[in-house]
Amino acid sequence: MSAVAPRMVALPRGQTLIVREVKPDDQTGLEALYASLDRDDRYLRFFSAYWPDERFFARKADPDARPGFGLVAEVEGAGEESSRIVGEAGYTLLPDGDGELAMTVAEDWRGWLGPYLLDALLEGAHDRGVPNLEADVLVTNRRMISVLQARGYAVMDSPDWTIVRLMVGTTGDTPTWPDTRGRFRVLVEGPASRWRPAETARVAGLDVLTCPALRGARRGCPALDGHTCPLASGADVIVINHPDERTSWTELARAHRELHPRVPVCIEAAPGYETREMPGEILPDSDDDAVVAGVLGAAARHRVGRTRSTP
Repeated sequence: MSAVAPRMVALPRGQTLIVREVKPDDQTGLEALYASLDRDDRYLRFFSAYWPDERFFARKADPDARPGFGLVAEVEGAGEESSRIVGEAGYTLLPDGDGELAMTVAEDWRGWLGPYLLDALLEGAHDRGVPNLEADVLVTNRRMISVLQARGYAVMDSPDWTIVRLMVGTTGDTPTWPDTRGRFRVLVEGPASRWRPAETARVAGLDVLTCPALRGARRGCPALDGHTCPLASGADVIVINHPDERTSWTELARAHRELHPRVPVCIEAAPGYETREMPGEILPDSDDDAVVAGVLGAAARHRVGRTRSTP
C-alpha cells in the first residue's frame, strides 16, 4: 500500500499543521501529547486513570507493529520552538474486517482538528479496503460521540450501558454490515438509542445494529431521501422500535417496503399506538422473549425466501 500524502493546513501567525502517517521517531512526541492529558481526559480515552507505558507508545509509533493505520497532526512554525504533535488517530484491524478506532487531540487544539483527523483517517481506511471504523465510547464523552454522529453512524450492540459502540462507514454517509458469520442481521430504527431486547437477541444468535434514523442525526436517512440504504438492504429484518407520533416513522416504513421489498419490516409499538397506517408485521409488546421470537421468525423466513429466489 502506497504512503498517504501529507495534508498541509496554513494557520494564522505563520504556523502550519501537517497531518501525515505516523513513523517510529514520533514516539517522543506521542508521549508528550499524552502527558498533556489531565485525569478526566485519560478516563475518557482509557475508561480509567490508566497511564500507558513505553510499549504502548512504541507500538503506536511503529506502523509495522500492529495491523492497521495511524496518523499524527503536527504543528510547526511561528511560536513553536520545535514541531509538536497535537493529535493522533488510528485504527487496528478487527476480525470482522473493520477497524478499531482511537483518537486523541491536545486540549488546546480541540474543535475542528478532531473531525479533520477523522476524515483523513476514514480516507486512509477506505484506500486500504476497510469498510467501517468501530469505537467504544463512554456515554459521557459527548465530544467524541458528536464527531462520530456527524459522519453518519450506527450503534452496535454493547452489554455495558456506560459505553456505546459506534460504527461509521469509510464510504458514503452510512456504514455497512460487518462480517456477522452467518448470524441473522437485525436493523433497529426508533427514537431510543438502545433496543431493550438486545441482550435476549444476542443470546438468540441475532446481530443487532441500531440506526439513528429520525433521532436528529446530522446526515439524513437515505431511505427517506429515496435512496437504498446498505444497512437496510443487508438486513434480514428491519424493526421500527416504539415509534413516536411523528408521521415520518410511517413514511420510513413505507420507504423500506418500496426500496428494500425483500426485507421484512416489523413494528414494535407501545400499547395504544396506532399502527394501521404503518406497513409491516406487528410484534407483540409483552416481553423481550416474545419480541425476539417474532423477529427471529421474520428473519428466518427472509433468509429462506432469499435462498429460494437465488438462481
